[in-house]
Amino acid sequence: MTLIHFSRQFMLRTLLTIGLLLLLFLALSAFSQKASAHGYVDSPASRAIQCKSGVNKDCGQIVYEPQSLEAPKGFPAAGPADGKIASAAGAFPKLDEQSSTRWSKVSITPGTKTITWKFTANHATSKFHYYITKPDWDPNKPLTRDQLDLTPFCTHEYEGNKPPAALSHDCEVPVRTGYHIILAVWDVADTANAFYNVIDVDFGNGESDNEAPSAPNGLTVSNISSTTAALAWNASSDNVGVAGYYVYSGNSRIATVTDTEYTVNGLTAETSYAFSVRAFDAAGNVSAPSNVITVTTAAAPAAYPEWSSSTVYVGGNIITYNGLNYEAKWWTLGEIPGKADVWKLIP
Repeated sequence: MTLIHFSRQFMLRTLLTIGLLLLLFLALSAFSQKASAHGYVDSPASRAIQCKSGVNKDCGQIVYEPQSLEAPKGFPAAGPADGKIASAAGAFPKLDEQSSTRWSKVSITPGTKTITWKFTANHATSKFHYYITKPDWDPNKPLTRDQLDLTPFCTHEYEGNKPPAALSHDCEVPVRTGYHIILAVWDVADTANAFYNVIDVDFGNGESDNEAPSAPNGLTVSNISSTTAALAWNASSDNVGVAGYYVYSGNSRIATVTDTEYTVNGLTAETSYAFSVRAFDAAGNVSAPSNVITVTTAAAPAAYPEWSSSTVYVGGNIITYNGLNYEAKWWTLGEIPGKADVWKLIP
């Protein structure tokens, strides 16, 4: 009887352990899906990022993590419930508060506009799709599917690729007047989730700003190394206002900035590059290019052997330790670079 009792206890404990491990596995799996990718619409500034910057007030916890508006994908057939679209299914309920005056608005005009996402944790991506409120929507009612035109005005397929830290693409924004909401949706490819960002925009009275900013001038370069180059230029002017600048390497746009300087990283040693800059305004008008400046990066620094505690070094020997280069002043064995006087730090 004792043996039978012991066997039953053992089996129960084993089953309980297996059950707890299974629950832990499922929880970790759900968490990994939830936390695998994060990002937000940076331009035109989304409601969440305007909360983080302090433009929007009384936003709740979203000020600490505007990149976390994550909910099940499948919009509009699935995804966040009506009334909880802005908060990604209620995760940040303050964002669902809706009235004509509750949120700061970004000025915009119809036509081709650049939309920029920033990613704090990029991930394999299925697509980006965009919706806008109907011409007769009611801004003093909760944001629901009935308030939105459920045919996306813009879709960008991404075929499972991982986006860079920042990704810009162009969309043809429909004609509207006054206050409207754009809903931007980023579908992750290999999880069940998507990211939902609302953008509060103001079309004004419907008049278009068709005047592009002046071309930036005085583009210069400094601090050229084997992998970096610092660019600077003079500010452009615009009839309404310059929103920022696009930086180009050849014909490829490599950065979007709002100051008049940018340091290019990740260059290849002893390689020529042609850089230029264009200004853009809030209406999406883009200037002519600046002057083109050609840069040849420096040679890569000499590669030195890693320091070894078992190697004898004499004066003049150069080694690398923790990413820094050191030169021995005299005979040494086992003395750690950076911690012993025998080693001299060199550029």
